[in-house]
Amino acid sequence: MYNKLAHKEVILLNENRSERAIIILDMINKFAHVEGSQFEPRTADIIPYLQGEVQYFRERMRPVIFSNTFELLDQPTEKDDFDQQIIQPLSPRSGEILIKKDRPNAFYRTELSDMLFNWKIRNLTIVGAFSHTSVLMTAVSALDYGFSVVVPETCVCANNSEDHTAALHVISRWLTA
Repeated sequence: MYNKLAHKEVILLNENRSERAIIILDMINKFAHVEGSQFEPRTADIIPYLQGEVQYFRERMRPVIFSNTFELLDQPTEKDDFDQQIIQPLSPRSGEILIKKDRPNAFYRTELSDMLFNWKIRNLTIVGAFSHTSVLMTAVSALDYGFSVVVPETCVCANNSEDHTAALHVISRWLTA
């Protein structure tokens, strides 16, 4: 039987000469839509920059990976379903990967590292919400796995400027160590 996903992976590898992928963290309606249950206004500021980064990767047929905190609810409501969807301006395209995570670190108890190693990815761009939780934890874990990491400051945000500045400082220290 023909496996479209396996074929897509081969295409990505052939054209992904830079061995680079982008991981978009927690850009879901819950945090990034004005009607989300925990809307953070700072997420709106980074959306245009995220769109530019995602477009760059898509144009070059490089892997685009969404990783979102997913809550298992006994009886999800329509609002819960809305909250867990990726925001419309960044809607995943066919063939793009969605990884559900239950912790801030996108590598923790997910198949992310295996996928990246199988695709021979060495360089990661990590973007999204929030710099002091998911971005920080995922970036540090990526470094532990041996990936080269870029975290564009304009593509991440936090609930407050102190947490954001502290997280960027820690990430910067790790990246230069």
